[in-house]
Amino acid sequence: MRSLNKRHASGKPSPLPLVRLNLILPFVEAMDRLRLNTNAVLTANGLVRETVLDANVFVPVVVVHRFLEDAARAANDPYFGVRVGESLDLSAWPPLVDAASLATTLGEFLVRFTRAAKDEASSARHSLDVGASHTSFKETRTSEQEIAPAQNDAFTAAFTLGLLRRGAGSSWNAKDVRLKVCDPSALPERYLGIHIVGGDRMGMVVRFPTEWLLQPLDHRALVPFSLTGGNRIQLPVEFLDALRQTLVLHLHHADLNVDYAARLTGLSRQSLQRKLKASGTTFSTEVIEMKKRRATEDLVHSDKSVAEIATSLGFTNPTSFTRAFRSWTGESPRHYRKRHRGR
Repeated sequence: MRSLNKRHASGKPSPLPLVRLNLILPFVEAMDRLRLNTNAVLTANGLVRETVLDANVFVPVVVVHRFLEDAARAANDPYFGVRVGESLDLSAWPPLVDAASLATTLGEFLVRFTRAAKDEASSARHSLDVGASHTSFKETRTSEQEIAPAQNDAFTAAFTLGLLRRGAGSSWNAKDVRLKVCDPSALPERYLGIHIVGGDRMGMVVRFPTEWLLQPLDHRALVPFSLTGGNRIQLPVEFLDALRQTLVLHLHHADLNVDYAARLTGLSRQSLQRKLKASGTTFSTEVIEMKKRRATEDLVHSDKSVAEIATSLGFTNPTSFTRAFRSWTGESPRHYRKRHRGR
């Protein structure tokens, strides 16, 4: 199966599918409650807890999928995504905040969620296909998936089905609901009594009676309070912006090379290099520019020592950093700091 979004009409490389990282926070919190070694699972996926708490960090969707699958294995629970989805706090999970606070019908809730979700991820699009008798709520991914996103599908299905049950009220009938996920084994057998079928890795679909969309939904019963989005930056849409957003979290790695970046992004080495070439740049050019920008900012606006800055940028020692910095700017880090701070 080919990518659904291979190239822009303008000829630019297709966007790198990203997700706002703190969307995995419900999984992190669930792991903490179980007293699992959450930090070890984060580290294994190139993440740290501080970045999960930052609402302005985006990562390639493959990072999220790997983390969710690893989280389920760490919990020794094949239904971990389901349990996290069932216990989801609608007032605290960003894509649902507005919907949970303001929606008065199930239909309005799903429409508001669909609109909000586009600002949280470029890796999938949500839609409502409304028919005379049945409606389908769909999550359609925009690119091929490296692994089966079983826990992601299960998580989305669990909180969506929970909403349907609340919205349908006394009209709920499990026989009227059909669910398609990439891996049905990620949900308990005969989950909620609904009909579950397997699909591909490109999305999840829930089908239910259209009349449920009109059922009143008491948002006060859904959440005790609402949250605002705060100072949340917009989702990067261009390939280079997305790649830079991804790489900035890994500048401290001494082995930050094309192969490392390819694994981070879920692309092949060849595909990544083609996209960089089409963007008029190279991998080494991008990394050097990012390290130069980070180094100059830290020298002028922080009290970090030259050795600390060198380590944060993946240099094995201050001498090699100083040599690189001099090639970038024509002066040593200490001289640069002294000259710019003296302004």
